Amino acid sequence: MDPDEEKVKKYLEERGFTCKRFSKKETRAGKTPDFRVFRNGDFVFFCEVKSSPKDYWLDKLLEGAPPGQIVGGRRSDPIFNRLTTDIHSAVKQVEAVNPDQKWPNVLALVNHDNMCGFDDLIGTLTGKLYTNSGNAHPIYKQFSEGRIKDERGKIHLFLWLDDSKPLQLLFSQTNHECHIRLCELLGINSNLLTLI
Repeated sequence: MDPDEEKVKKYLEERGFTCKRFSKKETRAGKTPDFRVFRNGDFVFFCEVKSSPKDYWLDKLLEGAPPGQIVGGRRSDPIFNRLTTDIHSAVKQVEAVNPDQKWPNVLALVNHDNMCGFDDLIGTLTGKLYTNSGNAHPIYKQFSEGRIKDERGKIHLFLWLDDSKPLQLLFSQTNHECHIRLCELLGINSNLLTLI
């Protein structure tokens, strides 16, 4: 188990859950998420873990440059492509074991990139940039309406674990039964949640 999977496992276990990996036989047979999650011996949801590593693009350019040389340049922000790739991949993994969404699907995103934040996940899922004044600007539609358009709703809860900030939760609210069940399991009043 890698350190990020251990981090998610610890977070869930501190809340009374038990995480069990799929067997080698099951993982060899096809795609699977990282964990089956149980409470009091009863299976309650699937959980996939994805990591967002620090972006070393500029560091690598600096390493190879002679002293005093200016490095860098224009490039597309890789954060949104990375997040859509993580969501796309996670959906394939949970669909392989939960095609009818009978059980809740949870995606835990462990972030190590200080240039990436929870707001980037919201922008990726909604296609909008939310400002401090409360305005929403639809500038990320190419991501939300791209390859994850029909997939993003198959994840019922996004856990955002950041290296330096408190954990954040984002419920998709796309499957009423799964949403209510996850809120009950986490002790969250579902009536207090609003859609983005």
